[in-house]
Amino acid sequence: MNYTGLSDGQLTALSFIYVSLLSSSLIGSCSVVVLSIVKRRHLNEQAKPLLQLALADFLASLVLFGTTIINFLSYETLPRSEILCTDGLPLSLMFYCISFLLVIIYACESAHSAQGWRQQDEEEHRHQGRRRAFDLLYFFVWLTPMMGYVIYIRTVTFSLVSYVPSSGTSDGPDSVWSEARFCNSCILFLHLHIEDGLCSTVDLDHNNFIRGFTFVCVLSVLTCCTLVYWRLQGWYRRYEQAGLFTDSPRCTGRIWSSARYMILVIIFCWTPALILISFSFACSESNRLYPLFVIQAMAVSLQGFLNSIVYAWRRRNFREAVLGERLPLLAYANKAFFEQSLSDTP
Repeated sequence: MNYTGLSDGQLTALSFIYVSLLSSSLIGSCSVVVLSIVKRRHLNEQAKPLLQLALADFLASLVLFGTTIINFLSYETLPRSEILCTDGLPLSLMFYCISFLLVIIYACESAHSAQGWRQQDEEEHRHQGRRRAFDLLYFFVWLTPMMGYVIYIRTVTFSLVSYVPSSGTSDGPDSVWSEARFCNSCILFLHLHIEDGLCSTVDLDHNNFIRGFTFVCVLSVLTCCTLVYWRLQGWYRRYEQAGLFTDSPRCTGRIWSSARYMILVIIFCWTPALILISFSFACSESNRLYPLFVIQAMAVSLQGFLNSIVYAWRRRNFREAVLGERLPLLAYANKAFFEQSLSDTP
């Protein structure tokens, strides 16, 4: 049969794209994590989802960065690389899933704050109860994907041996080597496009699980965030018509502008991946989809960087807290962090 996978040059180019762009995501998300910890007195507990979101993005980028580095190492240098790749790629998707869940929580917290939860929870015990409830929610947001990941890696049915082509080709030794390199490569979503019989160690059932898991996660976070921010905009418009907000048109415009950027990050980063996964059902010739692999690698790799800008550095209140130009939020009488995260101008 004819070899239809990516060539050595294409695999190397994809690896360089991942490494270079993931570096920017690591820097961006790490900066938010470090500064959120150092300036925690200024950001206070209301910035907790921001810290956890940045941490999830950082871990996802770090794991994906580490698995991509495997492509530049020989099996003599790293003899157990197939195990690291098998476990590493699903681990990065697990952290991206946690990031998606935290994005939903951030949207709900922002909407709740903007609608005046501080006035509703004036009693101390009610505030503490709400805080415990959200702490428990954060616990399950991290625990549930981790449990799913453990189940996934424990049920992988292929043997942990080096990926080798199940059949040779008639095009000579160079083609056989390219085929082996393709089966060995540690690239996100690459093995979803394995032609039947090309790599005997690929678990088709787990490939199908990855397809469905990615679709459900991305579509769920887009749907939930869109509904939350849409309802928040509707709430502001109702109060505007009632004459309760003097600056409501300007405030509503800022809220929807910030929410739109938050949603656009997910659309930009994961639409190429969804398209690539969709093509995997109909096209097993990866070489024809190489431009889409490049676009997908660039988009996914930038999620941590873009989230750090949209959720942190673009927000004036975050910059002021980091630069020490404001008092801690408990002593800041105007607005809570989440409310400002939606309404502050850059």
